[in-house]
Amino acid sequence: MDTYLSAARNLVVDGMRESQVVLSADLEFHLAATLARYMHRPIAPDRLTVRLMDAAQKGARKGESRQIGDECLISCAFFAGRLTRQGGSVVHYAGLGQTAYQIAGMPDVASGFPDMLDVLQASSPNVEERSLPQQDGPASSAERHDRKILLLGPRFRH
Repeated sequence: MDTYLSAARNLVVDGMRESQVVLSADLEFHLAATLARYMHRPIAPDRLTVRLMDAAQKGARKGESRQIGDECLISCAFFAGRLTRQGGSVVHYAGLGQTAYQIAGMPDVASGFPDMLDVLQASSPNVEERSLPQQDGPASSAERHDRKILLLGPRFRH
């Protein structure tokens, strides 16, 4: 995890320099830790709105709401095209992420969402989209789309 955290922190520092946005130490750590977690875990930005509504309706744990907030943050920064192809907008998903962080009891992270988004957009990690292996049985177009995952990795300089 230390290798991922180090690479994620480098991305955050690069993003702060490029965007000229200075994050508080808490937001910088949250952002680096979130990036590190998703460098070795796939992101599924599909159905984020539905997931948050389900989580709120069920009275979900704070961790589930935080995960949705994290995925909204990363998706808005790096996968905006994919979000807009689904009929949403980055503004919608940014608001969704802020709401998820509020539900998770993280008001400082919710209010820092726009600044963290600016920092992420200014960094340029390696982003890759892959399809999950086909499962047995027929699948609708929407189900096949949901089987796509996004992988986030550090930027490598030559």
